[in-house]
Amino acid sequence: MVVEHATARACLRRAAQALGDAVQELTDHLDFHRFFLTPSRRQSPVPPPKPGGRHH
Repeated sequence: MVVEHATARACLRRAAQALGDAVQELTDHLDFHRFFLTPSRRQSPVPPPKPGGRHH
């Protein structure tokens, strides 16, 4: 039973490490996108829609 407990703890430790690595990878990926999206929005702003137009 002690061996099973140690094996289960090792599996959980590896799973936690894998999840931590995945979170870090996603964070890096989002930071990468934020870095490139922010300047392009400032360079070419989208004009607001004109109020009061009729739809045909």
